[in-house]
Amino acid sequence: MQIQCAYCKNWIEDTVDKCPYCGAANANLKRYADTTPKTIAELQQWYTDRNLPPEETTRFFIGRNFKAPKAFGIYQEGKNFIVYKNKADGSRAVRYKGPDEAYAVNELYLKLKEEILHQKARNMAARNSSGSVQRGPGDIYRGGSDRQYEYQKPLTEEERAERARIRAEQAAREAEEREKRAETFRKRRLRKRIIWLSILGTLLILIGSCSAVALKNRVRGDWYAASADPVFWRFMKNDEQDHEVWEWWKYTKGEWVSFGETADKDLLPWDITNEHHYNTKKAVERAFGISIPPVRDSRAYLDLHPQKPKSAYYYAAGQLWYYATDKYGADYGVDRNGWYYFDTDDTDWHYLARYDDSEQVPEELFYSSKDYELTSNYRKLESDYAYIFPANFVWSELSDFKDTDYYQDIKWAEDRHYEDNKSNSNNNYDDDDYDWDDDDDWDYNDYDWDSDW
Repeated sequence: MQIQCAYCKNWIEDTVDKCPYCGAANANLKRYADTTPKTIAELQQWYTDRNLPPEETTRFFIGRNFKAPKAFGIYQEGKNFIVYKNKADGSRAVRYKGPDEAYAVNELYLKLKEEILHQKARNMAARNSSGSVQRGPGDIYRGGSDRQYEYQKPLTEEERAERARIRAEQAAREAEEREKRAETFRKRRLRKRIIWLSILGTLLILIGSCSAVALKNRVRGDWYAASADPVFWRFMKNDEQDHEVWEWWKYTKGEWVSFGETADKDLLPWDITNEHHYNTKKAVERAFGISIPPVRDSRAYLDLHPQKPKSAYYYAAGQLWYYATDKYGADYGVDRNGWYYFDTDDTDWHYLARYDDSEQVPEELFYSSKDYELTSNYRKLESDYAYIFPANFVWSELSDFKDTDYYQDIKWAEDRHYEDNKSNSNNNYDDDDYDWDDDDDWDYNDYDWDSDW
């Protein structure tokens, strides 16, 4: 998988230590310290080390594109790794298809561990419920699927006592195991409650903090004027060092200009006094009979504080655009945030720049993207917005942005984010729990083979 160098912005492989173009260290290089399988070969070795039954028994095919019904598997095809499940009717549900081998292996690894625990629990329940059933004098059922019986001489008193002692010890061990599992479950429930209470408390604190900050900024954002021109406005913000500073703006000659980040009263043409202070823009407009446009809509303000657009289609500067929001790509080395345009010459989508790149983004989109926003639904472009496009526009050559590799990378990062969080919350077991016992049996028919995974 390729990522963008943080220094020279060239695209490099995420596995290299240093950028081959500028020599900067690759801060996104993934280094694993755990022992879970990261490759198909490691997963095969993990499978072998635990003495698992043959793949035809477990129905987990590692490194094979097994096409018969009722099967889980993983295999490599070109640069992609595919994790799949074949349903009972022979149809296939693809869990993952992409270039990240570690992620693909982890998907099948988690499912395999889940099934091992399921089989162990089923076998333990079967052993606990099974026993010798007397069918007649000397005929004792020994268990097994063939329902066969064998003749045995009646037990002596010593043999009965020894068996009773063994059963008592086994029952004590099972009771101890049940108590341990119950204690584990109690601890997990307690941890979950603590986590949820922590999340709730954090949310309440954040809501309170946001409300307090909004109230403070509203109170401190105030206006100063001694005449219709100039008018001054200031609001509180945090600088790069997270220090609170005033940001000053000046409205003069019908335009807004930045007045600097300072609280220095000497910069004003008159002293700040209650006589010149106003709480709102409307109060200034009423006092001097003027109309002041919103500062946040001015080009000067947008140059300093670019507005991030919505994820949608736009039509501006004679081209169709799409703005993509990539929430999690930076966490996995590929940040796809930014503007993309559709090239009618090669009928394909191309990346242009981030939303705050005023030199690359067209003025219409940088300063007033809302005026050019169409829809986020591709199907509505031709049905509801065809009048915006040129009369000779060939609709059959247009393609949905969501069919591009760019968008697939965005969805991959989003899906991996949620799967990683789910895996981290559920993966609380020791690998030793997955060692298979020689006397355990496997019954894959317990599975819901009609589900997608």
